[in-house]
Amino acid sequence: MKTYTQRTVRIRTKNPSSNPLRKAILVPFNAVCRLGSRTPTNEVFPRGGRVIECNTVESIENSRDKLRMKACFERGNVTQARWYHGSFSDIQTIKRHFSINKTEDYQLVGKAICGFQGKGMVLINNDTELADFCRTHTPQNFFIELFFNLNSEFRIHATQDEVFMTWRKLRKQDAKEKWFFNSHNCNWVNEQHELFQKPGNWKQICDEAIKAVRSVGLDISAVDVRVSTKDPSQFIVLETNSGPSLGEQGVDVYRAQIRKVLINKAK
Repeated sequence: MKTYTQRTVRIRTKNPSSNPLRKAILVPFNAVCRLGSRTPTNEVFPRGGRVIECNTVESIENSRDKLRMKACFERGNVTQARWYHGSFSDIQTIKRHFSINKTEDYQLVGKAICGFQGKGMVLINNDTELADFCRTHTPQNFFIELFFNLNSEFRIHATQDEVFMTWRKLRKQDAKEKWFFNSHNCNWVNEQHELFQKPGNWKQICDEAIKAVRSVGLDISAVDVRVSTKDPSQFIVLETNSGPSLGEQGVDVYRAQIRKVLINKAK
């Protein structure tokens, strides 16, 4: 029986929580896995030859740039919030886009095109705040999205074929910002925790997360989904994250999943 030399998968990431994956995955071919990195393949393997990729540079770009991501979601019919990117010179044009007629008590959110962990997000509640946002921000760096104040958020880790790990984000009692969820203002619980409280339409939510991963072209990713606890049929996919933070459990699971993805792609 012919044997093949096992080679280390080259992990490319700037997230230190993924460092334990370096030199930890063996496959019988040259392979690279990008977790948020945009390093070209020819820089990883300058001698060329066949290289199997987990997360191409293009898919990382699609996920990193939120406008590209939103456009991918749109083409893939992924459930998401309505969004606007265009001139910020006339707030009435923006309000018509979102079908907003009143001057007070509506909610939009301004987002950085390449933001992360909630940085750059601005909650917009009325005409005055919308005008202020448009005056102090530019469409070169920001877009506007309809805000859904749904009260639970899940992080779903998925490939193009399956969901393999999930977490619920629970806001800390002393959180200063209570209108969004991130790693600084939340604790995270897994499916076995009593507070995870899996929605009744969990399969539908997971299927939508897989669809989001496919739409941007990633092979493995985290997907943030916001859900109403009162009516779980009300949910939106917020974003894909190709370089999520990984704890000890996450590293073990990702090690197995990355190898599985690469082996399947090599067939």
